[in-house]
Order: sequence, then structure tokens, then C-alpha cells
Amino acid sequence: MLYELIYYSKAVLNSEDYDIESILETAREFNTKHHITGCLLFHNNQFLQILEGDFNQINALYKNIRADQRHHSVITLCMREIDTLSFRNWSMAYHKFTNDTIKSTLGIDDFHKIIESENFGKASKDIFKKISKTILESG
Repeated sequence: MLYELIYYSKAVLNSEDYDIESILETAREFNTKHHITGCLLFHNNQFLQILEGDFNQINALYKNIRADQRHHSVITLCMREIDTLSFRNWSMAYHKFTNDTIKSTLGIDDFHKIIESENFGKASKDIFKKISKTILESG
């Protein structure tokens, strides 16, 4: 069975682009070996990530992610069974938003707004639907 997990977290203070590149390199290598797909979004020292794959693989990976010292305040937004992968061609897609592009692309000004929404699971899934239809397919 396929599952998706979406979570939010805050990067440690002063995360630089090289930290993100290191995260992406490790994630892409691991995910390829374990048939996991997903997308990592970054804005204002905040992460929003979706992981897709086998339930046991996703849970094992998420346990490691939660223990990673490069971020904190990890919040699970959604974990559910899915029929198809939204990011099947991406071991780990990535997009970094500026203050201007997050509002125009996603209609929010901060990932934390998702957590504040009444139905944060649906709100977070809607964000990744927008990403898969716009940014990833055009780039």
C-alpha cells in the first residue's frame, strides 16, 4: 500500500543553502534506494515536506527525520493511504520560495498559516497539489 506523509518543521537558525543542498543530496540518494518520492518546500526558515511510498519505509524515514538536528518543531500534518504518487518522477523535488513568490504561487505568506488552518491536513495537501501542477511540471 502507498502512503503519503506531510509534515512541517522549522530549520535551525541561520540555515544556509549548503545545508539544504546536503539535505537534498542525502534524501535523493536514500529515497531512490527505498522507492520513496516527495517534495521539500522551504521558505523563511520553515520546511514543508511530502513523502510518498510504502508505509513501513515512510515511517522508518520519518523517525529519522524527526531526530535530525537540522530542524525542530516537527508537526505531522497528514498521513494517509493514497492510490497514486503525486511526485512519481521525483526522488525529492525542491522549491525555495521568496516572500513574493509564496503569495503569488500558493496564496499564503507563510507555511505556518497551514498549521493555523482548521483543516491543516487538507490545506497542506492542497499546497502540494498546486506545486505538482505548476512548479514541477513547468520546470
